[in-house]
Amino acid sequence: MLKFESASLKGRKMADLIVLPFWKTSKKPVPAAEIDHFKEDASAPISHGDFVGKEGEVLVIYSSGKKERRLALLGLGEKEKISVEKLRRALSNLAKECRTRKIKEINVVMPEGLQEEDVVRGVTEGILLTNYAFVRLKHAAEELPALLTRVVLVGASAQALQLAKKYEAICEGVYLARDLVNGNADDVTPQFLADQARELSRKHSKIKTTTFDKRRIEKEKLDLLLAVNRGSHRDPEFIIMDYLGDPKSKERTVLVGKGVTYDTGGLNLKPTGSMESMKDDMGGAATVLGAMHVIAKLGLKINVIGVIPATENAIGPASYKPGDVYSSYAKKSVEIRNTDAEGRLILADALAYAVKNFKPTRIIDFATLTGAMVIALGHMGTGMMCNEDGLADALMAAGEHTYERLWRFPLWDEYKEGLKSDIADLKNVGERAAGAIYAAKFLQEFVGDVPWAHCDIAASAFLETPRQYLPKHATGVGVRLMAEFLESLCKK
Repeated sequence: MLKFESASLKGRKMADLIVLPFWKTSKKPVPAAEIDHFKEDASAPISHGDFVGKEGEVLVIYSSGKKERRLALLGLGEKEKISVEKLRRALSNLAKECRTRKIKEINVVMPEGLQEEDVVRGVTEGILLTNYAFVRLKHAAEELPALLTRVVLVGASAQALQLAKKYEAICEGVYLARDLVNGNADDVTPQFLADQARELSRKHSKIKTTTFDKRRIEKEKLDLLLAVNRGSHRDPEFIIMDYLGDPKSKERTVLVGKGVTYDTGGLNLKPTGSMESMKDDMGGAATVLGAMHVIAKLGLKINVIGVIPATENAIGPASYKPGDVYSSYAKKSVEIRNTDAEGRLILADALAYAVKNFKPTRIIDFATLTGAMVIALGHMGTGMMCNEDGLADALMAAGEHTYERLWRFPLWDEYKEGLKSDIADLKNVGERAAGAIYAAKFLQEFVGDVPWAHCDIAASAFLETPRQYLPKHATGVGVRLMAEFLESLCKK
């Protein structure tokens, strides 16, 4: 993991490169920090128009007589328009340039123009979220990327360095979520997810992990989870992680993550082209595991329970069948109209279990649930459905701060009509149109009156094309969102 240090401009250590921030103006770029010592070095490329300071612009030049052989001029755009997100993106471009040049140690002169915490957040997250590569399955040493190992925040205070370490901890959780989603489905099994939860208990004394094996799941009558699991040769797991950060409080936030470790679609088999990335179908579980790590690492004074129903949705002689009816933990019967709508089934049991056994103040679930959400939003954000305005507003505010943006969809009563069954209490799919909303409306049947938000991360958890500081494949979406949201609850 990359480590941050702080130093004054004069007291900084030697490094491979020093980063000098600039604002774009109508005439020529101007320094975004005190960098008089380097003005002569930067004057030639600026006077020749090789560097104008536009957002995310990076120009590397060489110097002599400095502690660094290279200088990077970094454009931040117009000072009046600077934001945390623009800082993230600019520093992400810088981190990519360092990777291309195999640079591992850099000094970053901290820009002005925002409050110190915002500057630290933008700089550290931009670097950290970009400084990731999933390489554990590669064997050729020459193909391994050169990642940054040390970043010195030049001009940062002791308090700023502590903030940097906070964002370090948060990005550790993002990395954990990314690694889990990127791993082979034959390795990241329900049992592996249970092991990861137990490992969190070993690392963090405030997390207590309980796992139900198949026999206990049968005893608890989590029958929808069992139905989805029927086609797999791997047993399901039901994972509970209890973090008690505020023993005096009766408030409990429950995070539920869909843990389908591989999804074939079941007997409603997915076609070629739609199955190759289905190891990502436990992205919700990965988000919850990453978030629980962050909550404990930061020592948040809050009580959180993470719940993960984990299984494969495979095909076998015992596979659950379209047209049949299966019972649920909530004693509601469900007609299966499509076995590829399995995520909502295991979430239904998990939500109902949480409502009955944990007396939650609020529930938030994360799930790579519907292709319909990809159609609705592309890959730019996460769709959210929520039964309480206050919770929805707080989550959307957290999404704006982290730029893990949420867009709220309705849960109008009329949608329930599409879930009516002739032979059961519910059917597991509604109409093709508004498919993501029907999925959420189905889940709402299992939360009662508890404030609840459903985050469909199908569009944001896994990318075929990298974007800004988000890599190709797993993004770890939701971890930073939850860190921001839960920290805001602590402050209240």
